Amino acid sequence: MPTASTLTENPSKSNPTASPQRLLATCNQLAHNVILVDPETLTEVRRIETPAEPHVIVYDEKRALFYVAITYRSGFYDAHGDHGREIVVIDAATCAIAATVDVSPDAGPHDLIIDTKRDRLYVTCESDGGCVLVYDLDGFVRIGKIPTRAPGPHWLALLPDGRKAYTGNKEAAHVSVLDLDRIAMCGSIPMPTGSEDLVVSPDGSLLYANDRSSPFLHVIRTDTDREIARVELPSTPHRLLWTSAQQLLVTHFNYKKDKSGWNFDKPHPGGVSVTDARTLKVIGDFQVGAGPLGLAATDDGNTVFVNNANDGTMSVVDMPSGKARGLVPLARGSHDVILLNAPGA
Repeated sequence: MPTASTLTENPSKSNPTASPQRLLATCNQLAHNVILVDPETLTEVRRIETPAEPHVIVYDEKRALFYVAITYRSGFYDAHGDHGREIVVIDAATCAIAATVDVSPDAGPHDLIIDTKRDRLYVTCESDGGCVLVYDLDGFVRIGKIPTRAPGPHWLALLPDGRKAYTGNKEAAHVSVLDLDRIAMCGSIPMPTGSEDLVVSPDGSLLYANDRSSPFLHVIRTDTDREIARVELPSTPHRLLWTSAQQLLVTHFNYKKDKSGWNFDKPHPGGVSVTDARTLKVIGDFQVGAGPLGLAATDDGNTVFVNNANDGTMSVVDMPSGKARGLVPLARGSHDVILLNAPGA
């Protein structure tokens, strides 16, 4: 199999005169695959097998490559087997695995963020007390590691200028603040009951962070790294997406918790709440399938795609009406989803 050193340039040859193909790419944790879907026809285009278990997928437009984080061999955050140690690299033109990058001695890679200005990939990892790995994508060379002082740094958000990033830490009472110029942790933001997904506003002035254990969305100024507001949500949040309509979409599992933890055998329909980013008011919500995880939206924000992990489906929602446009069969454990322009055929 090719090594990471072969990734300086993508050798695949797509037709340079063909128009880019709009695609949804979703990684499916329990089915161990990536599924490509046409967002217009909502039909499956391709399935690509991966090692167990893929959690997060991003797209490197410069090289026409997907990067897929292999987080665990089995299970999920609160109850998993051995950690995975790979980032699988998939050629978008051929839909073949081009390389497998071993992150050892670290393990449990999860969120992936590409900094296109610096040509870097940032990777959250659950090893070494919690850290973020930094890769130069020119040859996929590791150039640093940033401690987060949190055992479960799961999600990552990056300022538009690439100078600072934040990690959502499930089990730590803080969000970690990372200085990407120095490749070092430079501070923390109190988050007493842990945090889940987080995003930065397009102008870089605000960070929005989902609480892990309470029904709140925290609003933080990025110049001071201090919380300035809090949005009360319908229930405990999970994933978070900013849309071009200046709306913040938050997924809600709506699972019932018993003495042994979350009861996944009796899932309730999931939901997505909608917060107006200008007024910080919840302005609506809609029902989706069980265990909603990944979120993606069209450029105009009018259509939203929601991966339902327990149902193994993708809900397609028309945002102006809040009504379902379709339901795409995927595979159980459908986790992350992204919308992209792939190379023309």
